[in-house]
Amino acid sequence: MLSSTEFYQVTPILMWVLWIEAVIYLGIGTYEIFDDFIAKVPKWAERDGGANAWIRIQDVVARKMHAAICIILGFVALNGALEGFVTRFELELIFISFAVLMPVIWSTMMPGKLGFMIIFLKPEFWLQLIMFVFFSHLVRMEILIICVALNLWGIFVNITLVRKVFFQPYTYEELRTHVVAAVGEEYAAKIDKLAGHKTR
Repeated sequence: MLSSTEFYQVTPILMWVLWIEAVIYLGIGTYEIFDDFIAKVPKWAERDGGANAWIRIQDVVARKMHAAICIILGFVALNGALEGFVTRFELELIFISFAVLMPVIWSTMMPGKLGFMIIFLKPEFWLQLIMFVFFSHLVRMEILIICVALNLWGIFVNITLVRKVFFQPYTYEELRTHVVAAVGEEYAAKIDKLAGHKTR
């Protein structure tokens, strides 16, 4: 484990991770921070030919909060990549950042093939895995325990709440009816392709 004042020379694997983080998260965060005049009104906010202001505001708040964590994660990664070394705090911040994103992904895991496809397409899943395999020895055990606990919390919420309360039965067919009601048949057709689902 690194001491609180010790520097860690960035290895080739860590350099790849840092640059991937910087490009993806700084890109997403910067776009979402400044997308105010180009972001489309979400389908579920459309009401009577207009847009429900309350739903639209809630969507904007969620998007800007997502942008904030992306900017922080991307900035830390970019700094480490440019400097060529990182501190224990920077590594721990990267671990924690992934750990607070993953519970959302685990808890909202969709039924069937779609759920696994979405998880496997999330960079957080793979980057967190790489950090645990190659760099967990550099951070405090307490940080690792918190990260594992946050991931397990997301899985727990999915099993005990989402699968039992959000929609029943917990099948892709049932989920699809909710997708159609919220955003329409055209969008549901795109989800069908990702889920490998063939409509009758």
